[in-house]
Amino acid sequence: MNMRTWALELVLTALIVVPARSEIHEIGVRDFSFDPPVVNAAPGDTIRWVWEGGHHTVTSGTNCAHDGKHFDEPISEHDPMHEFPVPADVSQIPYFCEPHCGEGMIGIINVQAGPVDFIINLDGFQENSPVSTPATGTGTATFDAATRELSWHIEFQGLLAPENAAHFHGPAGPCANASPIIHLPLGSPKVGSQILTEQQAADLMAGLWYVNVHSTMHSGGEIRGRVAPLPLDDPFPAPLATGDIHIRLEALATDLTAPNWGASPSEDESRLFVNDQNGTLWVFPIAGGPYSAGQPGTVFLDVSSRLVSLGIGGPNSFDERGFLGFAFHPDYMENGKLYTYASEPATAAPDFTTMPMGVSPNHQSVILEWVVPDPGNPKSVVDPGSARELLRIDKPQFNHNAGGMVFGPDEMLYISLGDGGARDDRDDGMSLGVPIVGHGCGGNGQNNATILGSIIRIDPDGADSANGEYGIPAGNPFVGQPGLDEIYAYGFRNPFRLSFDSMTGELYTGDVGQNHIEEINVVASGGNYGWRHKEGSFPFIFNGNLPGYVTDHPIQLPAELIDPIAQYDHDEGIAVVGGFVYRGFRVPPLQGKYVFGEFARTSSNDGRLFYLDDGDVIHEFPLVGQDELGFSLLGMGEDSRGEIYAMVNGTGTPFGTTGLVLRIRTRPGDGDADGDVDQENYAAFVDCLTGPGGNVPSSCVHMDLDENGGVSLADFAVLQNAFGN
Repeated sequence: MNMRTWALELVLTALIVVPARSEIHEIGVRDFSFDPPVVNAAPGDTIRWVWEGGHHTVTSGTNCAHDGKHFDEPISEHDPMHEFPVPADVSQIPYFCEPHCGEGMIGIINVQAGPVDFIINLDGFQENSPVSTPATGTGTATFDAATRELSWHIEFQGLLAPENAAHFHGPAGPCANASPIIHLPLGSPKVGSQILTEQQAADLMAGLWYVNVHSTMHSGGEIRGRVAPLPLDDPFPAPLATGDIHIRLEALATDLTAPNWGASPSEDESRLFVNDQNGTLWVFPIAGGPYSAGQPGTVFLDVSSRLVSLGIGGPNSFDERGFLGFAFHPDYMENGKLYTYASEPATAAPDFTTMPMGVSPNHQSVILEWVVPDPGNPKSVVDPGSARELLRIDKPQFNHNAGGMVFGPDEMLYISLGDGGARDDRDDGMSLGVPIVGHGCGGNGQNNATILGSIIRIDPDGADSANGEYGIPAGNPFVGQPGLDEIYAYGFRNPFRLSFDSMTGELYTGDVGQNHIEEINVVASGGNYGWRHKEGSFPFIFNGNLPGYVTDHPIQLPAELIDPIAQYDHDEGIAVVGGFVYRGFRVPPLQGKYVFGEFARTSSNDGRLFYLDDGDVIHEFPLVGQDELGFSLLGMGEDSRGEIYAMVNGTGTPFGTTGLVLRIRTRPGDGDADGDVDQENYAAFVDCLTGPGGNVPSSCVHMDLDENGGVSLADFAVLQNAFGN
């Protein structure tokens, strides 16, 4: 099916609006597809699904989960038809077939009524290929679905040479060219209107029109602008709510620089390893009580000499590069292997690059294997001469490095990689005085033939990769298919932090948004998570030399894009920090909930800590003894007991000594985490009393208040001191 036919099916039935008469939109239901998959309808219309083969459902919702709102009905030879009246209080109803959602059997009902407004921002960066010109233009357009009339007002200035033509073009997306549709008169402003054909209206509403102003110097077009739907100014007007799980933050480690990840080997319950962005891997004791804050750490590995010079604006300035992640081999206690992700100078040939010929990258992301000679000995550290390079990746810009590393239940190594940096995931404009390159027009996130913008899965013990330094798991989704063999999932902008739920095996990541939406995803093999077609669950509009934005207007997008399970907008913060599903015992009400956070609400060391409550609703933790976090949140950590840590500092940069590792706990004795120590906590303590050195069951770990391995009268003294305070 070609683009024009698809676009016509997308919106055709919504373009001829006949007052006082509703329409019936039929959708054929056959093996693995709805035909058409997308329908535009008006309130009061009827959607009719008609069985044509197989056994299916029509179920409203996204990510293969019923939303409980509209319909969940079988469609088969026994139930050959289902009708649904279109309501007036929604703009879009996504749906799917429950048995075949994983095969891409999904659809959308777009509900549309009244005129639709568009904006047009023209510049040289939107041309294919981009044109270096000072010329710019702006415009507005309105489409009346009842009459199919398009009206417009367009102004421009600054052409390098006299204008010799101007047109509306289509159908084409931002990375393609199309023939003229409407010829515009020369000069500025351009004001007019025209009745569109059904097909033209379909293409316009699908987001496939653009305006081109041509000059004698650039006959193919000097400035171009998409006829784009209006921005959604406030995606989530309601603020995030404060939850009812109260936590207290205790300093495990102090005087670090910029800690951003914490982990332990699976069999080591006595230590937490923490990497600092400036190049140090620390190890801190976490068990063996009694606990004391700010315990001194030991340097386990120092990679600072390998790093690029940090500080994108010089010393004490922001940077996303550095020592960003590490992971212990599942058999670490036997083989002593661990792996690091760090930003190094571009001094060697890369295994993967998106850079144009002759253009140097900003730096290289390098994955190394290291060996600890005697992993069973707590005094043994990494052999500094044991480094083995697994892969080296060119990074076009300094930012969007991701850097998550974690072994999965399958004992394969998962690594998260950002889209390359800069903005919009496209070659255009300038960044820090340097041309933005290394993305192409369509972006790395949507290109599964490039490693950037993805989560990869490799076998460090294998050797069948192109460079012979690691293995390619046979079950990777693009092995034997179009796409890079290493990729596990793609469509990410900056998937910062990566973790598996130790109980369910689900893979979670937080993907940092651009201008509007921060998101949490559950990652599936072969999944496409939308960037840059979408930011969060919203269509993303590339806007040339102006900031891109999100919209709630439905446009043509690939059907297979997977939406996040949770998201928030930039009223709440600017960069999500992924975390962990809590499987520890110190905060019983958190069991099974995903804990994560926000770098900073306003870039002023005002980070935040969140958790996902029932229904994946985001709640902010109330903090015992403090009104707010008061630091930039740089990362999260988890020890082998399932306890979670927050990594913070007071600068938001990889400089200074304000870095802290904070343990997430309840206040002493507050086992139900309601913020109070009361009679209920006394009763729970009595039920858990074992005596000194007793064998504390997991359900009573939170009552071992002095952390000496037993629940005794010594803990009662702590409880009594906290009572009522």
